[in-house]
Amino acid sequence: MQSVAFLVLSALILIQSTATAKSIHVRRSGQITLHGSIERVFPLFGPVEEEKWAEGWEPSIKHGSNSEEGTVFTTADPHPATWVLDRFDAKSHTVRYVTVAPELRVVQIDIGCQAAGEAETRCEVTYTMTALSDLGETLVENYTQSHHDHRIQQWQTAIDHYLQTGTRMAHHE
Repeated sequence: MQSVAFLVLSALILIQSTATAKSIHVRRSGQITLHGSIERVFPLFGPVEEEKWAEGWEPSIKHGSNSEEGTVFTTADPHPATWVLDRFDAKSHTVRYVTVAPELRVVQIDIGCQAAGEAETRCEVTYTMTALSDLGETLVENYTQSHHDHRIQQWQTAIDHYLQTGTRMAHHE
């Protein structure tokens, strides 16, 4: 009888806590076109290769490699986060990351690339975010479509710079 009472009390507490918890969740998607073949562009979305074009990107690989599904790595800036390379499909040119910034948010990043002629690649970039705290709610609420469009436009500028010069551009984001 005590265990039934405990289960009922636990269920009531869980229901009350989820009823009062605010769940902020957004999905933002946009496209960029990069001036390079899909064979040159697609690998640049791997965690190690991204260092070639993204200033400040310093992943610390804990397990795996640049293109191995299940690769786990951490980043420090702007918020400490743990990342998992959930999908890296070189055949379909799709990448998915899941990243958790403790006490802030969970983000799923999906990138799909398609050849747009011999020398261009079109990329669809989608961020799906869920807040984990009050500060996370603020971050997620402020991640507007305009902010997303600006972010991926900066990616386009930085990646195109790398493709043209072989060097990383300073201050792309």
